[in-house]
Amino acid sequence: MSKESPLRVLIGQLNKEYSLSEEFKSRVTQLIERLEGLNLPAEQVRVLLGKVRETYERQVLVESCREESRKSLDRIQGAIQSYSNALNNINQRLDQAEAALENLLSTKPPARPASPRSSEERTIIPFDKEKAKALAAFASISSKNSRIN
Repeated sequence: MSKESPLRVLIGQLNKEYSLSEEFKSRVTQLIERLEGLNLPAEQVRVLLGKVRETYERQVLVESCREESRKSLDRIQGAIQSYSNALNNINQRLDQAEAALENLLSTKPPARPASPRSSEERTIIPFDKEKAKALAAFASISSKNSRIN
């Protein structure tokens, strides 16, 4: 019965201990297989064991940072998409308000009665009220849009 090499034993332990990519595990295994053909002194094997453990620990950090970066990127892309959707909605509302305002301004007000009235008798006719409301709504939407941009 041949004794399993200490490097191969360590690789087995580390693969169970750390959840790393198959690509990394495969590359390390290939390197260990190439080293097994050499007759290394015990001191060099001990140094290699330490280096392999350090490499696994660094790889855990690399892969976890990569995953966190991917998650952050996904969150940023989601925020950008939400912001873009909000801007599109605002632009649609602006377009609608602009069209409504143009429509309102293009219609002629009803003819005013010829009878003179005192200043107390004068009231705002419904058309002027609607016109004022439309202008106020358009100004409000324009103001909000300029703050977002």
